[in-house]
Amino acid sequence: MTIGSPPPNPTRPPDEPITRAANLGYAAIAGQAGCFTIAIIIIALLVGIWLDARAGTRGPFTIGLLLFSIPFSLFVMVRIALGAVGNIRPPKNETRHGTHGTEEENR
Repeated sequence: MTIGSPPPNPTRPPDEPITRAANLGYAAIAGQAGCFTIAIIIIALLVGIWLDARAGTRGPFTIGLLLFSIPFSLFVMVRIALGAVGNIRPPKNETRHGTHGTEEENR
């Protein structure tokens, strides 16, 4: 181990590399879910303000839609995450029990 290198991960075998594309994919999923959450909240805020202005009230529609947007945005985030996890494929060299085989098989 050299200075500046990350410590070894005990849950991952040292011969299994983490690819840059996989990391970028995970970051894109997280960013996508966060952007949808912010978009849902902003839409709820704007629609609530518009409905309050049309009804001549001061806040009930805005507060109601913002409160409704919280569980709805959580539902959307879970659906995005489950969809992304469903697309993840395990490495082809793993066996059914999660071992990588013997040294002779890996040569």
